[in-house]
Amino acid sequence: MTRSIHRRAFLGQSVLLGAAAVGLDCPRECSASQPTAPVKSQPDVILHRGGYPGWPWVAPARGGRLVCVFRDDGIHGYSPSGKVMWTVSRDWGRTWAPARVVVDEPGVDDRNAAVVELPDGTLMVPYNTYTKDRVSQCMVTCSKDDGATWTPPRPISDIDARTRGAPIALRTGDVLIPIYKAPGNGSIAARSADGGKSWTLVPVADTEGFVGDEWVVVEVEPGRIVGLIRNSGARDGHFWKTESRDGGRTWDVPVKTNVRDARSTSPPHFDLHGKTPLLTYADRRMISVSMVTTDDADFRRWDVDRRLPCYQYRPDGQPIADASYPVSVAVGPRRRFIVDYEIRPEGKWIAGYFVDLPEQWG
Repeated sequence: MTRSIHRRAFLGQSVLLGAAAVGLDCPRECSASQPTAPVKSQPDVILHRGGYPGWPWVAPARGGRLVCVFRDDGIHGYSPSGKVMWTVSRDWGRTWAPARVVVDEPGVDDRNAAVVELPDGTLMVPYNTYTKDRVSQCMVTCSKDDGATWTPPRPISDIDARTRGAPIALRTGDVLIPIYKAPGNGSIAARSADGGKSWTLVPVADTEGFVGDEWVVVEVEPGRIVGLIRNSGARDGHFWKTESRDGGRTWDVPVKTNVRDARSTSPPHFDLHGKTPLLTYADRRMISVSMVTTDDADFRRWDVDRRLPCYQYRPDGQPIADASYPVSVAVGPRRRFIVDYEIRPEGKWIAGYFVDLPEQWG
């Protein structure tokens, strides 16, 4: 098991925290225990140290577990030995088992994995292959024995496309995965009615200023799915929003939100903490990560003036070499656990940060 790193924080910025419950089924010891805490500049725990571990995803699973998937190899770009790895925590993120391989196709870079536990207990991991010619294919593999074995990967489609966001199990029983054409030219919803054996692709409409890239989806009410999208390459750094009101069969024309990465762009993570909508994102890529909530029923206007600073990579606010794909999960009534990847001179790792939510969020 990995060992936690003691929190080391810089002076000058602090965040008010709360401890009131929002009805999540987590152990009491996972809830916030301190009224205040400074913004962090070192991880609370390192899940995995590797050659160039990147782009993690974390999700809850049966028995109080957290599961995390990521890609590992020696470089950021194409590598024939790139592989999808996974690790598990049985104590709400404080310690993690040694990582194991999910898929490693020879001569192909397997990357951009995400994970979800479906209602029947199946772990589903979408990812994409990546060749030396920069051609990608979206794939899915599953485990019915808590990650001990994985099914032979199945293609989602034969188009040149990539994955990022986790699948969601819809109230109808269908599964939906957000994918995108590569590089950065169209977001697509992949929908399956047979547990991932076959998929129907529905493109998100194009519009002026919209690129369409990595995105994440949440079914906020039966049949209504909201997607938040990275607009890769756009200079203003804003995330865009689309939604479907028919279970993913059709999608609205995307619109720009008021949330942005002030330095570049990286994918947002959208989730519900109880009934509270949470957006976890890099407000300055490779410098800092924040959370923000909203009372806008359209999920377009977020309360960015009261965003919650979660961590920054350096005490002095300087960027590190590579980072900023944060994904968060509930681990207590007012506590979240964020996974991210960090490429620093002192180490290359998948990092974990505990963050306590303000009392008024809920």
